[in-house]
Amino acid sequence: MTSITEARKEDIKRIHEIETEAFGSHGYPSFFIRQAFDCWSNGLLVARKNDDVVGYLLQVPSSSTVGDAWVLSLAVSKQAQGSGLGKKLLETAIKNAKGYQRLLLTVCPKNQSAYALYQSYGFYLLNEEQDYFDEGEHRFVLAMDISQ
Repeated sequence: MTSITEARKEDIKRIHEIETEAFGSHGYPSFFIRQAFDCWSNGLLVARKNDDVVGYLLQVPSSSTVGDAWVLSLAVSKQAQGSGLGKKLLETAIKNAKGYQRLLLTVCPKNQSAYALYQSYGFYLLNEEQDYFDEGEHRFVLAMDISQ
């Protein structure tokens, strides 16, 4: 059985391992995950299977746009991929965004499976950011209208 709960301090190392496995050099460094735990503990959620962390979600309110929330990261360990866990985490993010006007996230244009998943939940292309992470590292900025 998989459960989604707020992260605990002892989960930080495993969250970073999953982040690095999923995003490589574009993943958040471990110190950022620690700061996310300190600053947004209610938005740093983990998926546990038999008490092992197998995925996580970082969701925060926007500091620049009132009414927006961001999914800064959503990742599932390789051994848990294909189990529906990414959908479960995304559904949790959408549920937790109630009270906001929009939920936003970014996705690599080459990651067609993630892009298709987000579209199936009602996310739409807000814009394409060239060189989002670095030269040649473009991202789609996707949005989902929450308050309808």
